[in-house]
Formats: sequence, C-alpha cells, structure tokens
Amino acid sequence: IEAKGVAYAYGPEGFAFRGVDFSVGPGESVAIVGPSGCGKTTLIKVLVGLLEPTEGAVLVNGRSLKDLDLSQYRRRIGAVMQDDQLFVGTIEDNISFFDPEHDPERVRDCARLAMIDADIAAMPMGYNTIVGSLGSALSGGQKQRVLLARALYRRPQVLFLDEAFDQLDMALEEKISEGLISRGQSIVLVSHRTESISTRYRLITLE
Repeated sequence: IEAKGVAYAYGPEGFAFRGVDFSVGPGESVAIVGPSGCGKTTLIKVLVGLLEPTEGAVLVNGRSLKDLDLSQYRRRIGAVMQDDQLFVGTIEDNISFFDPEHDPERVRDCARLAMIDADIAAMPMGYNTIVGSLGSALSGGQKQRVLLARALYRRPQVLFLDEAFDQLDMALEEKISEGLISRGQSIVLVSHRTESISTRYRLITLE
C-alpha cells in the first residue's frame, strides 16, 4: 500500500494534512504519529477507503484504490478504528463476526494473539459470554482486545490500528505489538503514546 501526495480537506476549514508520501511493504510495521488534530485518524480512513483523498492517490499493488473493488480490498485488510463497536451476542460471535460456519479454534487463536484469551477463560460463560451493544460486559481494554481478535479473524494482509491500545497499559500494548510483528503481520498503527511504540515500527510523522 502506498500513499502518493495524499491530502484531505474537510472543506472551508482547510486541509487536515497534505503531501503525505509513504509505503507499507509486506511484513512491514509503520506507526503514524503527531500532535492531536494533525489528521492521523483521517489518514487511516483514507487508507482503508472510508474517505477519498482530496489530492494524491492511495495505491494498492501499484493500482489506484479508487479503481479497485472496495469490497474486495476490505476483505484483504483488517481494521480497529476508534469508534468500532461490539454487537449484541456472544464473544465468540463477535470475534467470528457472526459467521455461522466459523472455526472455533481460529477464534481462540485470534484471542490468544490479542491477549484476551485468559480474560475470556476466567468468565463463567467463557466464549459464550454475552456482550451488549456497547460491549457493556467488558472493560474498555477487554473490548479493544476483542475488536483486535475480530480484525485478526479475517486473516488480513494489512492490519490498521487507530488508537487500538489506548486503554491498555503500555507493557501489555508492547507484548501484543511484538506478537503481531513477530508473525510477519503488516501493520499501520496510529498512536498518541509514542513512548509505547516498539522500535520495530517505522515512524511517519504528521505535523
């Protein structure tokens, strides 16, 4: 995935960012950092195809994202965005995205990668624990890890994480990041906690 001269403008308020150039290769980990309000979340939304850039282009394997079938592209990526929610159902349903023919072992593998497996095992109903529409049965950090497991269940080629660990302590965040990186997962991470970002990430700074 490559950003070439990418910019996004909200309208009369002006540009959130402009002239962004970087690429993410197979197995590469990139962290987008910068002060609040510099457009980090907006850039992630452009990269996953939720917003169209005002200038420049997002290229996927050399082809412009706007020329691709977005549904096919999204099947190859996973994302945990700040406003993502869990749905009414079991934890297992939420991780498998309510796939009626889901693989229970794959659900548990993804939960282990997201380091939520032990928390789920400690619940009386385990993976059959019901969560509410806002994930009310879970803490904020548990919810974030279930959302990560859900994104991993898709077996994405690239994983986009927008402040996906901000409710975890930094030690746990680092363990999860190292686990994902060590398995060769391509990652694009947005974080305001630069001190918690692994040195194995290449930093992209927005100003």
